[in-house]
Amino acid sequence: MYTKLSLLFLFCVLSVSCLQAQKSFVTRNGQISFVATNDDDVSAVNNEVASRITTNGQITFSLLIKSFFFQYAEMQDHFNSDYLQSNTYPRSDFKGNITNIQSVNFSKNGIYPVTVQGNLTLHGITKPITVPGTIEVADNKIVAKARFILVLSDFNIHADRVAKKVAIQFNCTCQ
Repeated sequence: MYTKLSLLFLFCVLSVSCLQAQKSFVTRNGQISFVATNDDDVSAVNNEVASRITTNGQITFSLLIKSFFFQYAEMQDHFNSDYLQSNTYPRSDFKGNITNIQSVNFSKNGIYPVTVQGNLTLHGITKPITVPGTIEVADNKIVAKARFILVLSDFNIHADRVAKKVAIQFNCTCQ
């Protein structure tokens, strides 16, 4: 009986120690922007991205589709109603891991190349993606950056008249 209690107590202490060792960096005003690969006029930015990065390599982001801002109101209307159907699919989310987190020294300022793998949910469809990026450690802040191409048809978005692919840029400063 005492052995089982001792093991349970030891497990709890170790679990709490591991949780305390992990540090989280968060923001609610990260940025994701996109540009159509065939037309620079088709572009938008969202400055209301919630993101979380932990020192053990977990990374998440979440955003409202309606928070993308376009240069022209008509483009924004078409984006939300015709292409992304933001009333039906209001959010986009990513949950993943930095696969080479051991190469990032969170206690030393610098820029560290990383690879992120996870699941992106957009337009009601979840797909695995792998993205190269960087983590910059600067005075207890973390700046996560990535650039990648997204094929719209992979997420059942048919904007062929406008674009088949968009270049995504992710830039979040977390504290």
